[in-house]
Amino acid sequence: MAAIASTEARSREVQRPDGVGYRHDYYGTPGVIDTSPQAFLVELPYAGATVRPHFHDIDQFQVVVAGNGRIGKKALAPITFQYADAYTPYGPIVANDDGISFFTLRNVSSGGHYKMPGSKHLMACRAGRNIAGAFDTQAPLPGAGESTTETLLSAQQDGVLAIGIRLGAGAQHAPPRSDAGGQYLLVCSGSLVAEDGRQLPANSVLRTESGETGSTLIAGDNGAAVLVLQFGRPSSRPGSDPAVLAARDPDAYVHRKADAQT
Repeated sequence: MAAIASTEARSREVQRPDGVGYRHDYYGTPGVIDTSPQAFLVELPYAGATVRPHFHDIDQFQVVVAGNGRIGKKALAPITFQYADAYTPYGPIVANDDGISFFTLRNVSSGGHYKMPGSKHLMACRAGRNIAGAFDTQAPLPGAGESTTETLLSAQQDGVLAIGIRLGAGAQHAPPRSDAGGQYLLVCSGSLVAEDGRQLPANSVLRTESGETGSTLIAGDNGAAVLVLQFGRPSSRPGSDPAVLAARDPDAYVHRKADAQT
């Protein structure tokens, strides 16, 4: 299990048409087609920030960790998560007065940003799943040394799922085995202690590969709330199999002209 603390992410300012945002890269490299996992945090800390409708050529999760707004007609607030199959348009994402911050988590890098309308002819299949859920991190944590789990998205036929884990101070908890297409674990509140003793505060990200059993989660002195997001098993569905995606032209990334946040 790999772990990247929020303080270790690579950060940069992004000039957008409607304001100044920030991108914090945890795994992968923006604007590059490769077969490695990709995870980053986008901060849009101003009212009315907008990401217009689009789709990607890969499956992905997004998780709102600060601010509020909407995606399409659905309200967004911490901690809301969304799963979208490859070639499934979504958006717009529109922030309210306090702006919005969200993680994008991918099993493999995206081949680009396909704006909608205007890119329907590039969809390799019909739109698929677009599923949203929430993890209530305001709920009380269990007592010291104790932990609880909550199913937030029941396992789909291909293994896509979401689980919330709450740990009391110093609690230890064995995470679920990654039995489908790989997992991300996001520290939503409190902190974990990594195997090497590093502190993993809120917005730290852990990655478990397919077939791997992750390391025991150890909560810090104030406990922790951890969101587990699992991708589906590779299949013939376009965008789901990293082995097939490895054949993409590495120089064919589709850039968004206005900005390159997602």
